[in-house]
Amino acid sequence: MKKTILKAFFALSCIGFSAQAQVIHKNERYVKSYNWKVGASYNMMDFNFNHTDLPEGASMISGGIPAKVMIGYEFAPNFSVEADFSMNEMEKDNVMNGMVVNENISIVSFNGSLAYSLGGLFNIPIADPYIKAGVGHLRLNETDLTMASAGGGINFWIADIPATKSSRYHHDKFYRRLGINVEAMGRSNISTKGQGSHAQYSAGVFYVF
Repeated sequence: MKKTILKAFFALSCIGFSAQAQVIHKNERYVKSYNWKVGASYNMMDFNFNHTDLPEGASMISGGIPAKVMIGYEFAPNFSVEADFSMNEMEKDNVMNGMVVNENISIVSFNGSLAYSLGGLFNIPIADPYIKAGVGHLRLNETDLTMASAGGGINFWIADIPATKSSRYHHDKFYRRLGINVEAMGRSNISTKGQGSHAQYSAGVFYVF
């Protein structure tokens, strides 16, 4: 009898542990479906990421906060289309693609991308890594360039943190639809053989609705 009770207790413990360890699927984060996402980030651009021997003064450039804004839409499970826009400025005597610039350069970037959520594919909680690729437009003062981009990042979902899931009532609260994003993208000039290729790093917040 004692062994039977111990076996039953052990089985119930295993079931309870499994339930606690179960990963919540991304579709269970909220009561409603939220396919749209907007974000604002601080970004830095490195126009010399693929150069090893650089003149003095070469450095990454950054803009104000938020210097990069984005909007995205999930049109199929784990697949999203995204558009982002950023503005930066490179000061005179900095280095762009290995060459010293002799004037201030205003930099405007617009990109459209297709993103795929690895976190959604594998039901990873809290940290949601993704990969993305696309094409875009880069304007350097009066010069317009076509860019191809590829990279990825991680979304950190506040909704997956246990402290925000105290009851079903809290599932669609606005603060649970906020998250943190970090991203790294490589962008290559495919329209000319000149300058423009760069890496862009960003960190900020996003909101789904």
